[in-house]
Amino acid sequence: MKNNLFSVRSMLSVMMAFMLLLVLFEACKKTDDPVVVPADKTKLKARLDSANAGYALAVEGTQVGQFEAGSKAVFKAAIDAATTVYNNTNAVQSDVNNAYTNLGQAGLLFLSKQVQQIAPTNLVLYMKMDGDTKDASGKGFDGSLKAGAAIWGAGTPTLTKDRYGVDNKAYHFFKGGNIEVPYNTALNPSKEITVSLWARMDSSNANNYMLGLNRWNGYKFNIQQANYAFFTIKTGTGIIDHDNADPTLDLNKWYHITVTYKAGNMNFYLNGTLVKNWPNLTGDPVAVKSTISLAIGQDLPTSLYKLDEASQKDDADGNNFYGPWGGYFRGDLDEVRIYNVALSDTQVKSIYTAEKP
Repeated sequence: MKNNLFSVRSMLSVMMAFMLLLVLFEACKKTDDPVVVPADKTKLKARLDSANAGYALAVEGTQVGQFEAGSKAVFKAAIDAATTVYNNTNAVQSDVNNAYTNLGQAGLLFLSKQVQQIAPTNLVLYMKMDGDTKDASGKGFDGSLKAGAAIWGAGTPTLTKDRYGVDNKAYHFFKGGNIEVPYNTALNPSKEITVSLWARMDSSNANNYMLGLNRWNGYKFNIQQANYAFFTIKTGTGIIDHDNADPTLDLNKWYHITVTYKAGNMNFYLNGTLVKNWPNLTGDPVAVKSTISLAIGQDLPTSLYKLDEASQKDDADGNNFYGPWGGYFRGDLDEVRIYNVALSDTQVKSIYTAEKP
């Protein structure tokens, strides 16, 4: 009996020892195994949301604000790669961090493919005419639609197709209808100037004025009866006016027309190409009266026209508002820009290349 009791106790001791060893083994095993911490994907999710939103809004093309052809596909590949990591439940933090960094770099590359505005700090007016007369330069020089002078028929500009054939993306001008932009000294540069626009003529006329700031007492840009682009500017040494000399402009055809002036030179460009340089010119542009607004589609704001005989003479301030000496544009205008610097050949070419149909 005593021997049996001893045997039972021995067996229990052995079992207890075995269980103790088992517990210690499991405890050691849990302590040695690494603790798996889920990767933090919060920042990656935010960057993915931003990237997807930007991708959805981006449009490929050649105009300012659009993106180079093929750039969206490259950006989308980067978004997809980051999305794969985000959806991977086994992704570790280093994978997530790398995906976050790579997507950020892809975003910067994508933004570098966006077509940029030429000389944005020198752009003082940019009327895109995309359904309205707002200034897209950021300077806030919005225009207002105005009926033309009664002597021209009091027409009003109407929205029309642009050079791409898209409705309501340009304005048609007739019977003196114009866009008036309130005067600001920024619209009257004191050293250099560039006027750039797209134009399509319906008919030829001696005073086919595309825009004017107090006629020849400030500056004006028109197409003469012989269908040459013609620019006049008043400087400290007198009035300077020249045309592009060659070639002539055809009716019913869109042209990108640019003129630049700085003391020493006046340059004319057609469709991005320099067609005429007038050298040996002197004088800086002069300031006009602050009460005289810029008119697009007519040589003067309609309210300034006068028909009395006395108005045929310049007044003491060098102004002349005699109506019959003026004129208006017959046709379509689009993408009107004014810079306070004479753009280079390359810059003018870049605008044309980005916007040509």
